[in-house]
Amino acid sequence: MPSSRPSFSPERILFVEDEADVAGPIKRGLEEEGYRVSWTTEGEEGLTEALAVSYDVLIVDWRLPGMDGRTLVERLRSEGNATPLLMLTALQDVDHRVAGLDAGADDYLTKPFSFEELLARLRALTRRADRQAESPDTQTTHLQAGALTMDTARRPVPYGPSSLDLRPKAFRLLELLLRQKGTVVTRTTIAERVWGSPYDVTANAIDVTVSSLRQALQDVGLTGDALSRVSIETARGIGYRLTVSPSSKDLSSSDHSA
Repeated sequence: MPSSRPSFSPERILFVEDEADVAGPIKRGLEEEGYRVSWTTEGEEGLTEALAVSYDVLIVDWRLPGMDGRTLVERLRSEGNATPLLMLTALQDVDHRVAGLDAGADDYLTKPFSFEELLARLRALTRRADRQAESPDTQTTHLQAGALTMDTARRPVPYGPSSLDLRPKAFRLLELLLRQKGTVVTRTTIAERVWGSPYDVTANAIDVTVSSLRQALQDVGLTGDALSRVSIETARGIGYRLTVSPSSKDLSSSDHSA
């Protein structure tokens, strides 16, 4: 049977878990598989460490003393840190899974779990990160459509005279739609690229995120003939497309040339 040991240079993992009897065996097992693991027991300390040091993967427990795991993830993503993150929790209901993924986690694993499944999830996260790093469409950090501009490492997102202060999932959805501007992005692709998995997200969670982003775009008042509005169209039964409406200036020029 082939080994699951990483064939690449050792991945650096930050493990944030306050229960020593849980963390100890997992840390030893990961190190035996070739990973380099840093372990911390508090949310605030984990956030500081994740922002200060470059890690390949983060494993964060939901229930932590002080700052909980969900808040840690939200704070991390709000700082522009996109390190692949696996959230652990003993809470198994769907609402908590959705909440963790909405906060910015890439994958979710409920306790108790098998060590082999943990390894498989980590391999999937690193493969996905590698594919995105190699993909030409993810190398550009400055994106634009109409009056909207995005620096993928910064928030909020400038839009005409205003700006959009988006939650992590809405921010990542907007980035995905901007990168494929004018093209229909399927719901499966959205689940994979925004939530990290097409299996651990409900259709309702996607709909709610699309709706909130669409509303945020509509709420911005654009003034000036040269400003073009950005909107999200629904391709029924398939997915969504980001479109740019002609500005008043463009329409006027078109009328004069007709």
